[in-house]
Amino acid sequence: MSHTICHSSPRSPMWVFEENYRLLHALLRGQMSDHLVLIGDEGEELTLRVLERCRYTTVVALSKPFAIDGEWLPNLSMQLRIYHDAGVVEVAAYQGCTRLPARYQVARHGRHHTDEKRQVNLLLHDLLRYCRRFGYRVAACRVGD
Repeated sequence: MSHTICHSSPRSPMWVFEENYRLLHALLRGQMSDHLVLIGDEGEELTLRVLERCRYTTVVALSKPFAIDGEWLPNLSMQLRIYHDAGVVEVAAYQGCTRLPARYQVARHGRHHTDEKRQVNLLLHDLLRYCRRFGYRVAACRVGD
C-alpha cells in the first residue's frame, strides 16, 4: 500500500517505527556487521553500512540504486537510527537532508511536505516490505569496512 500526505491511520503514532524495526530485523536475520549487501530475487541490491554503534543505538546508512528500463533514477539514500532498547527504527536523514523536523509549519517551496519526517518513515516501511516481498537476503558481510 502506498502512503501519501493525505493518508491517515487509526493505529498508534509509533506503529511505523515499530514495524520498521520488525521488518529490518527479519530482513537481516540477526546479522549486523559493519557493511552488508542484500540481494533480491531479481539481482537488485540494497546496502547497509554501520556509521555509529552505541550501547542502545546504531546509526546505519542505507542506499538503494534504481534502474528502470535502462533509465537511472537517483539512488535512494537514508540514515537510519535503530533504537535496540525500544525496538524502533527512525529515518534520521534522507537524500542528504539531515534535519527532518516532525512538522514543517508550511511546505518549503515544494521541496518538503509539512509532515516530511512521517513521509520518509512511511517510505522506509514500503521499501522494507518490498525487500521482504522480493526475497532480499544478506549476500555479503564485511567487518571494519
